[in-house]
Amino acid sequence: MSSFLKKNKQSFSANKLSSQPKIALVHDDFIQAGGAESLFATIASIWPKAPIYTSLVNWGKLPNSIDAGRLKISWMQKIPFAVHFYKILLPIYPLAFESFNFDGFDIVLSSTTRFAKSIITKPKTIHICYINSTPRFLWDSDIKKEYLPKVLRIIFGPILLWLKRWDKISSFRVDYYIANSQNVKESIERRYGLKSLVIYPFADLNFFKPPKIHNWKLKSQNYFLMVSRLVKWKKVDLAIRACTLQNRNLIIVGDGPDKSRLMNLVSTKSRVEFLGHVSREKLRELYQNCQTLIVTQQEDFGIAAVETQACGRPVIAYQKGGQAEIINDGKTGILFDRQSAQSLEDAISAASEIKWSVSACRKNSLRFSQAAFVGQLKKQVQLYAGKP
Repeated sequence: MSSFLKKNKQSFSANKLSSQPKIALVHDDFIQAGGAESLFATIASIWPKAPIYTSLVNWGKLPNSIDAGRLKISWMQKIPFAVHFYKILLPIYPLAFESFNFDGFDIVLSSTTRFAKSIITKPKTIHICYINSTPRFLWDSDIKKEYLPKVLRIIFGPILLWLKRWDKISSFRVDYYIANSQNVKESIERRYGLKSLVIYPFADLNFFKPPKIHNWKLKSQNYFLMVSRLVKWKKVDLAIRACTLQNRNLIIVGDGPDKSRLMNLVSTKSRVEFLGHVSREKLRELYQNCQTLIVTQQEDFGIAAVETQACGRPVIAYQKGGQAEIINDGKTGILFDRQSAQSLEDAISAASEIKWSVSACRKNSLRFSQAAFVGQLKKQVQLYAGKP
């Protein structure tokens, strides 16, 4: 959108909004139960009467706090087995989001890592986008290789190129971007040439906290911890190799398509345990009693690093991405500079020599509270809507 049109759209909207503006919410889809969905559930709770527009829903993944009656689901839901083969349907996502009609709304707030920002609104409607990530599979060649099988990359090659161009063009439909980190803010400016401000996501700091009494049986295992979806681009294999070479215990929480390959990397000499999905209570206990959390991938933000520090434990993380904004290097964790087993080994050895402060880790995590997120987001939406 040109600066002239954007200024006129904002001026028109600020003058025409009623005292109770009509708000609609948009989310990419509910195919996975991840951090983006948890964060969106909180956004939905801020505006409990706002309808929620989305492309696809796997009903088992919908956050419990969201009333299914609020959902306005695209025609993609009628495609047989769409929730299982959604990656194959990438080329038609643009059509699904462009099919929604927001004529009756003053404000539309979208939450996205992929396509929700591509909705079309009329000049009287303000579109605010909370963006967790620019689409990795379009903009990062390494992740693209791991997001789609080789045969689909060959078949979809021209389509992915078109989607990348369309992603950039449709990015101008947003009036205001709110990024989940400085890292994503820089990505928006680098890839779209657009400005944004940062409002950090949050962790459940009332739930994730240091223990009153340690589980000494668990703590005595002196284990390192990973909490991750098991996909290639997360680089979980680096932690397996590093911990195996140093004969250290490693517990991996999470599941995903890369699990079989990773398990095959575990030798008889390895002390690696795959736990799959665990309950929140078990996850908290694992955080509380670990030596450190290990993060090997470049994350846009990295909520597990916040949860770990909230439990009073440090984090070893790859320095690129959002982790550098979360971790106080040398005080609440260690940042390593290369995605290699050797670099990670060096970081593990260094971390093992430090007596980490539970209070320092906890204090650092308090920056990422739900109250701060809700308060900042509500204030910013009101500001963009022209309300005092």
